[in-house]
Amino acid sequence: MDTQSDKVTLTLFYVGSFVVYYLVTMLITLFPNYGALRNNGLLVPVLCLFEFAVIYPLYRFYCQRRSDIPLGFLRPGQALLFIGALFVLMVAQTQFLQPEGWLIAQSQQGRSSMLILLLTAVLLAPVFEEVLFRGFLLQAFLLWAPKSRFACMLLTSLLFAALHTQYVHWETIVALTLFSLLLCYARLRSNSLALPIFLHTLNNLIAILPAWFYA
Repeated sequence: MDTQSDKVTLTLFYVGSFVVYYLVTMLITLFPNYGALRNNGLLVPVLCLFEFAVIYPLYRFYCQRRSDIPLGFLRPGQALLFIGALFVLMVAQTQFLQPEGWLIAQSQQGRSSMLILLLTAVLLAPVFEEVLFRGFLLQAFLLWAPKSRFACMLLTSLLFAALHTQYVHWETIVALTLFSLLLCYARLRSNSLALPIFLHTLNNLIAILPAWFYA
């Protein structure tokens, strides 16, 4: 980073990306068929579609100008280690997680609704959420506190958990925070977004696929 002005400009871009993300989330409630989307179990998939359509182009725009948040690629050995850590975390979560009402309601909409949720949660959500949280947000904190990496990871993870407002149980919030800490560490260790995107995709697939089978 060359100047204080550059840091401020980048921070404004990161914050602006989150404002855009939040506005998209809020604007969906103004849709004339918002109630129908919610009742049919399509609200979360539609949100994912719109959020991806807005955030991913911002990331491409960013990458054309800077190289500090690259997509990168997977290293097999490194990926296997983090997959093992993810599985340990997921097994531990089964001991204390409580069923979340929104996912139960979603599964009651039928297999077609669950299939749409599965596709968007596996193909879209991991990409734009990693760009936003382990990309822009984590980078913003590191920009101002480069020597406090754990604090930056923790702040990122707390915000990640807090912004998943569809979850209501504190146990889920704790699990999301721990999950995000793992993803933050994966981003920093791999110096790219490919590994956290892969882990996020795998997590969502394992979490939602059984609900689709039993829908």
